[in-house]
Amino acid sequence: MTGYRSKTACVVDNGLFVNLAVTLAESFGQVFYWSPWENAFPVSNTRLIGQNVPGVTRINSIWEVIDSVDLFVFPDVNYGSLQVQLVAMGKRVWGSRLGEELELDRVASKRYCEEAGIDIGPYQVVTGLAALREYLRENDNQFVKVSRTRGDCETFRAPNYKLIEPRLDELEWVLGAKKNIMEFVVEAAIEDAVETGYDGFSIDGKFAKQSMLGIEIKDCGYVGECLPYRELPTALIDINDKLSPALRDFEYRGFFHTEVRVTEDKAYLVDPCARLGSPPGELMMLLITNLADIIWEGAEGTVVEPEFAARFGAQVFLTSEWAGRNWLAVDFPHSVRDFVKLRTFTIIDDRYYVVPQPFGSGTDSGMGTAIGALVAVADTLAGVIAKVRSYADQVSGYKVTAHLDALDEAEAKYEKVKQMFPAAAQSAALFASAPGPVRRPGYRVARDRSASVRAKILK
Repeated sequence: MTGYRSKTACVVDNGLFVNLAVTLAESFGQVFYWSPWENAFPVSNTRLIGQNVPGVTRINSIWEVIDSVDLFVFPDVNYGSLQVQLVAMGKRVWGSRLGEELELDRVASKRYCEEAGIDIGPYQVVTGLAALREYLRENDNQFVKVSRTRGDCETFRAPNYKLIEPRLDELEWVLGAKKNIMEFVVEAAIEDAVETGYDGFSIDGKFAKQSMLGIEIKDCGYVGECLPYRELPTALIDINDKLSPALRDFEYRGFFHTEVRVTEDKAYLVDPCARLGSPPGELMMLLITNLADIIWEGAEGTVVEPEFAARFGAQVFLTSEWAGRNWLAVDFPHSVRDFVKLRTFTIIDDRYYVVPQPFGSGTDSGMGTAIGALVAVADTLAGVIAKVRSYADQVSGYKVTAHLDALDEAEAKYEKVKQMFPAAAQSAALFASAPGPVRRPGYRVARDRSASVRAKILK
């Protein structure tokens, strides 16, 4: 790993990835951390995220340190225009830029995928809660999503109308007057499938020769294996190939993941994740030992091969029914600090606290607020699962649960995926060579980098 002790990095986040700043502090001379806190009546909770964390300096505004920052790091979405502006100012920027639209605008993203030849599964755009109720009365086993404002409504499953009616009643009350104008994207469940995906990063539509293949158990856990890109299931490589021209047009330089439902004969792209996924983002901070090099060089358009600490990685979420509205102290010995990745945390009197935030947990699972994750690496799948279980025994907090059962389920599904899709040893994968000058329909490339701060946008 190259030394960056003379360099300053600034992580711009939404509160979930303070630990990325902690990880980068191992390589950079100074690391700033900023997450939004400003409104007409700001509260101190939002300003406390990242406070008193060793190696990290919490700042009130990126503009107060703009001249001293050598690298801006954006692990999350909703800052695309700011990234474009910083690039125009000559700053080194790691992030999705306006490629975040691939995730945030679900409808436009699905249309692009259709035009690019990517299987996406049946879906319907429904406006208004009354129309959503009617649609769910007539269609069982659906997933309900919204674009951009996931705080309004996290993705939830609707097995049938009667079972989901209480959730819709609650949603009607929460949405209030906007219930009649809210747009929902309703996706039919893809049966007899296992969900997997590519986990890593993309630089201008290029992918490294080494990668991760993982299985996520929604809101609970993840297991993944490090392997050559060419050994990924051919279906995942094909999806990346078809997304590559859009990533190139957006000058995308950041973390990238795909959520793919695979059956015996097809692979359906459920969602592109144009940010550091959670999971496996917390795990990647431990598993990839040269993350600083990847980010520093990648921000300038160079693909650096990841170096992995072990062959396998695992992650389980920590949740608490108490943490949504209350301060939560979390205790663990210093010996496992690297394996405990808390969200929205601060340190007060040498104790770790998860600070309650207005944006909620980022889960609609009903299992409580997600407060962070436990991660581990090992050279065997059994070994990495055993490590996570041992770490869980050492973490305590009021009503804190580690969802360890997800590991067994993820392990079983991972073995099934490996059996379903043979390695693509001779695949025409992109690897680290630039894709051809293909322009897929559905996107417009705007070269103007003036005060409008618009570089590349969806139609």
